[in-house]
Amino acid sequence: MKAQTDSLVQFFDFENAAVRKDGLSALGGTAAMHGVQALMTAAPLLLQNHALQSATEALQAALDVRIVDILAAAWNTRQELRQYLDRTKFPANQIIDHIIAKHDVHSTHKPRLQIMLDQSPVGPEIEFEVIVGLTVEAAVLRIQDARIMGARMGKIFGTGTIKCEGATLFSRPTKAVTLPLTVSFGTGLAIGKANDAAIAA
Repeated sequence: MKAQTDSLVQFFDFENAAVRKDGLSALGGTAAMHGVQALMTAAPLLLQNHALQSATEALQAALDVRIVDILAAAWNTRQELRQYLDRTKFPANQIIDHIIAKHDVHSTHKPRLQIMLDQSPVGPEIEFEVIVGLTVEAAVLRIQDARIMGARMGKIFGTGTIKCEGATLFSRPTKAVTLPLTVSFGTGLAIGKANDAAIAA
């Protein structure tokens, strides 16, 4: 069964039409979008309207990041896990359950958007700031051969905002995050190395 809240799209309720409409309205009021619209006054109305819609679709694509990957990126950089890089003390065939008590994970992501018309940029790039805060009640990381193979998690609560030029487009109050209690990282995440699928946390 797919988790109800498995990516930042669901985390910010981006698929909710009313929420997305409010976010679009706030984005349309920024100086960046006003500038784009001013530069496109000579373009057909259809294209002018499409610029705002394209910005929304691009932001949604940028939010296609799993909550689990954000957690994994944070766990993977914890100093205490570096002890498992020592194969003398922890041979490759040994399985360790590493317990992390209640902890907070903070992630900031800054996707950028460039609107194009006839292969030419329209106005400067538009930068968004995505801030996510997660509180994990507890987590047990399954570690083998200096890799995080999976995790079992307690309750998780999350809050966040998406801003553009200081204007808040989307805001999530602190509430529970729906994730599977147990997750697998396939062949595992090498401890101390960046996970390509995750946001830098």
